[in-house]
Amino acid sequence: MAQNEGGSLSEAEKGSAGVDPEPYGAEDLLDTPREEAFDRVTNLVARLLRAPVALVTILDRDRQFFKGEIGLPEPWHSRRETPLTHSFCQYVVRTEAPLVVADARSHPLVCDNLAIGDLGVEAYIGHPIRRADGVVIGSLCAIDVVPRTWTEEEEELLADLAGIIETELSLRQEIRRREEAEAARMLLMREMEHRVKNSFAKVQAIVSLTLRGQGDAVALREAVVERIAALARTQSLLADAGSRGTTVGEILANELCHYDEGVRGTLGSHLTFDGETVRVSDEEAVSIGMVAHELGTNAAKYGAIAKGGFIHVAWREMDGEGRRRLRLEWRETGVAISAQPVTRGFGSKLLETLVVRQHNGSITRDWPGSGLVLVAEIDLAERA
Repeated sequence: MAQNEGGSLSEAEKGSAGVDPEPYGAEDLLDTPREEAFDRVTNLVARLLRAPVALVTILDRDRQFFKGEIGLPEPWHSRRETPLTHSFCQYVVRTEAPLVVADARSHPLVCDNLAIGDLGVEAYIGHPIRRADGVVIGSLCAIDVVPRTWTEEEEELLADLAGIIETELSLRQEIRRREEAEAARMLLMREMEHRVKNSFAKVQAIVSLTLRGQGDAVALREAVVERIAALARTQSLLADAGSRGTTVGEILANELCHYDEGVRGTLGSHLTFDGETVRVSDEEAVSIGMVAHELGTNAAKYGAIAKGGFIHVAWREMDGEGRRRLRLEWRETGVAISAQPVTRGFGSKLLETLVVRQHNGSITRDWPGSGLVLVAEIDLAERA
């Protein structure tokens, strides 16, 4: 409903009428060049309402910017803005309602506004401009240089023309949304391409390293399949985690769960975990998953799992001379080992590659009489 001639705002409301627009108005409309879409509407307003001046105004903190304009005298025509001391439109935004002024000099709301003397505003009619979410960011208005009574039909015409501007703004917002969605899609595609290339590179490395080991074709095939499956499990974990990322504990549980039914919930009797929450990068997650796979496979064939022993895995983050570093301890007990192995198998060589070469790490092994203690340390990327 329009404010009538007797309507007024308090002095405090007048002083606070400068509106801090939401991002859409500030980013997309303020201080932008003239555009035919807005000038066409102001031309229509001037013609249909027989007014010498018509404006599309966008409110800022301490000024109003003319996105569309016809009929203003200089220097306002060239400046395309005025301070709020020269603004009637600020009250349209403030009240989120149309404002009708037949005689500005006698209207209690605007009678002391500097636009009367400096811009020659004697009569004014303005209608809110809303963006897509309903927030009022400006006004479509007509101005006359002499007092006049605005008709109900003119109010309705102005409201219809303001609707055209709102439709334009909604379309622009939809275009921006689609552009952002397309940019996100392209980013996802590049990320997928990067991950696929990395995965192929790791598969190639796994196959190449496995083929260097000894064994018949069947054994080689099983080793390749198992290692690629381990890689796939970690990749699935990373995909499920999304932007949250994954932790060392989640990686170990994901890789070792099939050895002990209790790993994902209450730890079982033969496999126990003890570690803090340590988040790692995707690259580190893949390497940790492969390390867990190699250690689990070895234990299943020759160690604690095969011989009914126990495995305890502990980890923590350390301060490695100003950088993040992970310490992972794999301890197998309840397994009688008479002596340290004389030769290193392929699994040991793969661990060296994953830990020492790829992550500037170290591996130490100890074979007490009751089992194996392996300690691996790797550098971690700094937190984002």
